[in-house]
Amino acid sequence: MVEKRFRSLRIISAVLKVLAWIILVLGIIGAFIMFIAAISGVAARASYSYAPRAVAVGGFVGGLLAALLIVLAAVIYFLFLYAAGDAIGLALAIEENTRQTVHLLKGGDSLPRLG
Repeated sequence: MVEKRFRSLRIISAVLKVLAWIILVLGIIGAFIMFIAAISGVAARASYSYAPRAVAVGGFVGGLLAALLIVLAAVIYFLFLYAAGDAIGLALAIEENTRQTVHLLKGGDSLPRLG
């Protein structure tokens, strides 16, 4: 059995994919917290008689916009990190297939097992 090469790249690929999921989940949680903070800020301002309603609405819209930007940033980071992990995996798969092809072209009697 042929040993798989580039073990550190396989580990890095897996770490990037796990990190991508962690960032996505934390981004969604952070956006949810921002949205709750915006709602609670509106409720707190509305309870004061001297606070204009425009300030409360502006705070809500600002919090909602911040929550949407947090989700957007988390999705973008997720896509780039996951794609980087997959790109490393793709490069490793190409290397393994090329090695198998060279072995067969040199007259190898059977495919070497790579796993």
